Amino acid sequence: MSPADPSSRTARRRARQLSPRYRGDIEGLRALAVGLVVAFHAGVPFVSGGFVGVDVFFVLSGFLITGLLVDELQSTGRISLSGFYARRIRRLLPLSALVLVATTAAAFFLVPAVDRGAVGGDVSSAALGVANWHFAMESTQYMADTAKSPVLHYWSLAVEEQFYLVWPLLLICVAGAGGLAARRWVVARRRIVLALAVLGGGSLAVSWWVGGDGSFAYFGLHTRAWELAAGAGAALARPALPRLGRLPAVLAGYLGLALVVASAVVMDEQTPFPGTAALVPVVGTVLLVVSGARMYVAAVPRLLRIAPLRFVGRTSYAWYLWHWPCLVLVAARWGTVPAGSDDGAPRLTAPVTLLVVLVSLALAVVSHQLVEQPARALPWLRVSRLRTAAVGAGLVVGSLVAAASLTLPVAAQVEAIPTGYGLAVPAATPPAAAMAAASATAPTSAGRPTATAPSPMTVQEARADFPPNGNACYIGYPRDQVPPTTACRYGAPHGTRTIALIGDSHAAQWLPAFVQAAKDNGWTLYYFAKSACAPVDVPVWSPSLQAVYANCPTWRHTMLTRLAAIKGLDAVFVGRYMIYTRDARTASGARVPTGQLGARWQAGMARTVAALPDVPRVVVLQDTPRPGVDVPTCLSKHPANPAACAFARAGHTHLDAELLRAEVAASPRVSTLDLTDLVCPTASCPVVTQQGVVLYRDHHHLTASFSKSLAPAVGQRLAQALG
Repeated sequence: MSPADPSSRTARRRARQLSPRYRGDIEGLRALAVGLVVAFHAGVPFVSGGFVGVDVFFVLSGFLITGLLVDELQSTGRISLSGFYARRIRRLLPLSALVLVATTAAAFFLVPAVDRGAVGGDVSSAALGVANWHFAMESTQYMADTAKSPVLHYWSLAVEEQFYLVWPLLLICVAGAGGLAARRWVVARRRIVLALAVLGGGSLAVSWWVGGDGSFAYFGLHTRAWELAAGAGAALARPALPRLGRLPAVLAGYLGLALVVASAVVMDEQTPFPGTAALVPVVGTVLLVVSGARMYVAAVPRLLRIAPLRFVGRTSYAWYLWHWPCLVLVAARWGTVPAGSDDGAPRLTAPVTLLVVLVSLALAVVSHQLVEQPARALPWLRVSRLRTAAVGAGLVVGSLVAAASLTLPVAAQVEAIPTGYGLAVPAATPPAAAMAAASATAPTSAGRPTATAPSPMTVQEARADFPPNGNACYIGYPRDQVPPTTACRYGAPHGTRTIALIGDSHAAQWLPAFVQAAKDNGWTLYYFAKSACAPVDVPVWSPSLQAVYANCPTWRHTMLTRLAAIKGLDAVFVGRYMIYTRDARTASGARVPTGQLGARWQAGMARTVAALPDVPRVVVLQDTPRPGVDVPTCLSKHPANPAACAFARAGHTHLDAELLRAEVAASPRVSTLDLTDLVCPTASCPVVTQQGVVLYRDHHHLTASFSKSLAPAVGQRLAQALG
C-alpha cells in the first residue's frame, strides 16, 4: 500500500488520533478561526470583527511549532534547522505556490489591464514571504488601496514565516548552545521561558505603544510576534496542563470561547488593532488551548472535536488561501459598485458571495487532498532536505515568473482613450460660457493663456498621474513634519497676490491648476497638504490606518503656524474630502453622535480660522464630484466606449454640503468656491475630455493633467474670489 493511498492516509490519521499528543480540539479551533475570517471577508453583518480569526491562527501556530521544536530540543539536545525548514517548505509552499499561480492566471482574464501590474507586484511579495511589509508600505503610500489585492491575506503567512526564521535560531542560542539542553534541561527550559518572556513582552509593549496607529502596526512582525509567543508559552506549559483541575478546565473553555466569539461580534474595522484589543482573542485562544489539555472533562474542547469541525480544520490552510482571491477576482469581473461606496470597489450580491465561498471551500478540499497532504508525505521529498529546498526554490521562482507575466504590456494598457468624446475643457471665460468652451488652454512664454490640445492619455498613465511633490510639501500618513514655507512656494517669489492652498489629497489634486494659474497671473502660491488630514481642527478617523489619525493635529498646528508667519497673505484656499461627514470623531475618539457633526465641525473651523488672524479670506473649495467607480478600471473594461463610465450629476456632486454649511457659519472670513461645473457641467458627467484626457486617476481624485488643463478657468475663479 503506497503512502499516497487513501486508505493508508486514513490509517495514519486514525493512529494519530489515538496518540496522546493528538489534539482534535486544535483542528476545531482552526475551523473556528478560518470560519471567522471567511465570514468577515464575505461581509456577514454580525461578524464585523471576524479578522480576529487570524489572531487565533497565530496563537495556534506558536503553540504547535514551539511544541515540536522544544520536544526535539529536549529529546536530542539540538534542533535540526534543515529538518525544520524542510518540513515548513513541504507543509506550506506547494499549496501556497499553487494558489499564487492560479491567482495570476485568473487575474489575467478577470482583472482590468490597468490593475494587473499592481497584482503582479503583490503576488511577488507574497511569493517571497514579505507580503506583510509590502502591504504596510503600500497602505502608507498616496491613497493606496490594498484591499483590492487578491493576495492581501498572504500578509499573515509572511508574519508566521518570518517568526519561524527567528524563533528556532533563538532557541538554539539560549538552550542548544554547548549541548546545554542535553545536559541540564531544567536550566535550558528556564532560559527558553526567559527568552520567550522578553520576546513576547517586548512585542506586546510595542503593540500597546503604537496601538492601531498605522499599517505597519497592523501588518508588522514586531507588533504580532507576541501573539505567536502566547501560543509558545502554552506549549512550554504542556507538562503542567494535564494536572489542571476539572472546574478550571471547564471555566477556561467557556471563557476562552466567549472571548473569541465576543471579539468577532463586538469589534469592527474601526477598532484600533492589534494593540491591547488583540489581547481579547489571544487570551481567549490560549484559554481554549489550555482547556483542551483536559479534553475529556471540559465541554468546549469536546465540542471542538466534532467531526465536521475537524474536517474544516484540516482544510483550513487551503480554505484560507483560496477564499480571498476567489472573492476579489469574481468581484473584479462581475461585481458592481454600491451607491455611496467609499472605496469604489465592486461588491457581489449575497447569493453570489455565498456561491463563491462554497466554490472556494470545494477548491480547498480538492487541493488539500491532491496537493497539500501528498506534498507533506511524499517520500521523494522527505528523504532529501536538499531536494526539498530545491523544490521550494523552484516553487518560489515559478510564482515570481507567473507574477511577472501580469506586468507585461497589453493592448488595453497602451491604447489611448478615444478623442472627440467627453468634456470640453473650459478656457478663461465667464462661468456661463465656460461650460461650452471647446478647447483646453496652456500658458505661452509670455504668460498669457492660449489654446492647445493635450495629448490623449492611456488608462495606465491616468492611474499614475499624481500631482508633483518634489519638496515634500505633501506628506503621507506616518509623517507630521512641515517643510519651511520657502520650500513650498510656487509662482512669482514676490507676486501681485499671495495665496495658499492647504488641505488633504483633495487639495493636492488642485495643485497643478493652482500652480499654473499663479504663474499665469504673477501670483505667489504656498502649498501644504497631508493625506486624509483636514485643516479643520476636529479629530478624524483614518480608514487607511484603522485608527484615530494621531499625527494629523501635530501637522495641522505646525502648518497653520507656518501660514500665520507669512506676511501679506491675501487668502487661504482649503481643499478637503467629503468623507469627514463619516470619519469625524469626538475628542475621545468616539463617533460623533447623530446631529452633532455640524456644531463640532463649525467649532473646529472657528479654531482653524482663529489660528490665521491676519488672513482676510479663508475660501473652502466645494469637494469635487465622486464618480462612484474607479475610473481607470472602468475605462480599462471599456477602452473604446468611455461613455460607459460616465456618471449622473445628481447624487454625485455637492456631497460635502453639511461640512460646507458648518465651515461658512464658523467665521465671516470664510467663503466658498464651487468648481463643480468645471468638472461636470451637464446632467451626465463624462470621465474623459474631448482631447482624450482622463479626469480621474481612481474613484475620487482628479488626474494632474486634467487639473492643469483647468488652470485658465480656475485662475479666473480664484481672481473673483480674491475680489
